[in-house]
Amino acid sequence: MKRVETGKKMKVALSSLVEGKNKFHFDSQKEEWLKTLVSELSSQGYKLQSPLVVTMELTKVEPEFYLQGMIDFSVEQNCSRCAENFPLIVNSTFELALAKIPSIKYRSAEVTEETEKLDVNFFEGNEIDLNPIVVEQFFLSIPYQSLCKVNCSGVCHQCGTNLNNKPCHCAEKTSLTPFSVLQEIKLFKQE
Repeated sequence: MKRVETGKKMKVALSSLVEGKNKFHFDSQKEEWLKTLVSELSSQGYKLQSPLVVTMELTKVEPEFYLQGMIDFSVEQNCSRCAENFPLIVNSTFELALAKIPSIKYRSAEVTEETEKLDVNFFEGNEIDLNPIVVEQFFLSIPYQSLCKVNCSGVCHQCGTNLNNKPCHCAEKTSLTPFSVLQEIKLFKQE
């Protein structure tokens, strides 16, 4: 299978794909293009703590292609509740439909609308560039709010104590609210 690796990009030549399933396995410790991608992610503040591993199965059914894959890595994240750093282990699957645009003349507003409706990724030329697909799947696999553990207690809203490490006594104090005055009102019995 012909692969074209050009430093920062990984392209698969369409002519090298067999009809049916084509399997790929990439590891950031072995693939130069993935090493470059990891260093770019590091420069953006993502600290990977394990190799980035991508496994893909590209099914060729002319004129379209179907891509199934899995992305595995571990990255340092801040917990959304307690703000502590922790390693987030990601094992995420993805599925994409890919279709080739025959020529630039064919591209129009209708194609753009159709792409959004059908969730099909279009590409041009005789190669599929896997780099933007891997970048997209990396970012989609990281949760919007990462938690160090499912039952993270977070921090006290008054004193900032991490409630996972020690209890705080702020909750025991009664807080003054505009309605606190109502507790002092004594009602008289009418006879």
